[in-house]
Amino acid sequence: MDEVNVVKIVTAQDNIQAEMVLDTLKQNGVPAYKKDVDESGFMNIYAGNAMCGEEIYVAEPDAEKAGEILEGMGLYPGADKGEE
Repeated sequence: MDEVNVVKIVTAQDNIQAEMVLDTLKQNGVPAYKKDVDESGFMNIYAGNAMCGEEIYVAEPDAEKAGEILEGMGLYPGADKGEE
């Protein structure tokens, strides 16, 4: 099986925004996943939502399309939380 390089396209402000981004990417045929920043995973379980951020990753070949989708959502690819 060939190895696929992934790239971080954006850091969502919280779990809710991350889920919205993932759903929009999925609806547009772009597979993606999120990774907790700092203690986000623990806080999502304990408090229901964390404000530490969630990093969103896609396969490198999908990065350009994902970036266009994010811009349509008012987010900017590669931007960290607070920079959008």
